Amino acid sequence: MREALRRAAIAAVASAAFGAAVGSYVGGMQIVYAAIKMPLFLLGTGALCAGAILVLSAATLSPSRAMETALKAISMTAAMLGALAPPLFLLGISTPKPAPRGYLGMVVALTLAVGLAGIISVARLRRELPTPWLWIAWIAIYGFVGAQMAWLLKPWIGYTLAADRFLPLSENLHGNFYEAAWGAMTGLIRR
Repeated sequence: MREALRRAAIAAVASAAFGAAVGSYVGGMQIVYAAIKMPLFLLGTGALCAGAILVLSAATLSPSRAMETALKAISMTAAMLGALAPPLFLLGISTPKPAPRGYLGMVVALTLAVGLAGIISVARLRRELPTPWLWIAWIAIYGFVGAQMAWLLKPWIGYTLAADRFLPLSENLHGNFYEAAWGAMTGLIRR
């Protein structure tokens, strides 16, 4: 239990630092909003995935071992994101504003950082998972749930350059992460 609390604390602090760096693009209260939302995102995604992880792992891992491994992956992801906080902060404060290309660049940087950190952390735990299909399934589950969780918790980077809201959930129920990510990537290419 003590180790689980330590890992959760690492995840909360490191991901809050990354969130604050993401919020630096807008500055002000957006730094605070994103610093609160990032731990909610990582730990919330883990909580939402717990049932699927337990069901998929039931034949090869005990429930306590599965949850320990899952929390280890989350804390490793957060630690990697925390390490990326300083360069992302510098990117956020130095990107021209308001500029559609700068905003889209921040969105793509945020998405790539979180996605790659998640994949790397689960891949590093490959030896702790008894079968290759299990760690592939974990990556797919975390990726799918995490992407939509990020969509629901937006805005991370305020396009309007105003930190005018913490969580406009009613607006976030329209569309989805995948449409937005595709639009951001094609928007960067077209400009």
